[in-house]
Amino acid sequence: MADVKTALTPGAQEPSSQADADRLRSLWREYGQPALIGLGLALAFLLGFGAYRAYRQNSVMKAGQLLARAGTIEQLQQVISQYPSTPSAPLALLTMAARQYDAGQFELAQYTFAQFEQKYAAHPMKSAAEMGRAQCLEAMGQLEQAEQAYEAFAVARPDDYLVPLARLGKARVLAQANRLEDARSAYEDFIAGNPESGWIPMAENALDQINRQIRAGPAAPLPVPISVVTIPEVPAAEAPGVTPPEAPAPTP
Repeated sequence: MADVKTALTPGAQEPSSQADADRLRSLWREYGQPALIGLGLALAFLLGFGAYRAYRQNSVMKAGQLLARAGTIEQLQQVISQYPSTPSAPLALLTMAARQYDAGQFELAQYTFAQFEQKYAAHPMKSAAEMGRAQCLEAMGQLEQAEQAYEAFAVARPDDYLVPLARLGKARVLAQANRLEDARSAYEDFIAGNPESGWIPMAENALDQINRQIRAGPAAPLPVPISVVTIPEVPAAEAPGVTPPEAPAPTP
């Protein structure tokens, strides 16, 4: 029997080949085009993220440099307003509060310390703002409130590096309130509990004055000096390549 061959007209395709081509086009429309769009979006995101990271690093560097040069309240405010999301902004706010305290602007300094606590509640230096606010109360003569603030700080943060200053602050306040026996006990407890503290000479001197006044009898409250909060230096990782501004030194 002779083979029977089906003649194909020009341009015609076998049915199976046509079906495969249709399936490929369908797959391309369903997966190929969205994949290319997704790839383009991912590439745009990576490019945008890279640009943002470069901008962020540049802002951090500029803010650190501006903070290092800041010599006035206005310049510190400039760091806060121009670079609010950089690590230098909270440090500038805390430094500004300490400068206000040093200038005798105790109410304003107390407000600035409170601003720091509210705005940077999770910041590792929040304790310095709390201590500063307590010292503002003391400087304004609100002795009872200051005593409560110092005691609350020491109880709430027993391992904080500023607890010795809180204990000293409470002793000072007691002396200024003419509660000499309580002040003597507070200083004695501080000396016994912090034998290697750099504040021991000041505590011993204050204790000596209190003992002399107790022996001499009732008199006016002792003029005990107030020590301002020491603000630690800006960590290098937060302000790379920048020397931080010098923090106000405590006055024993």
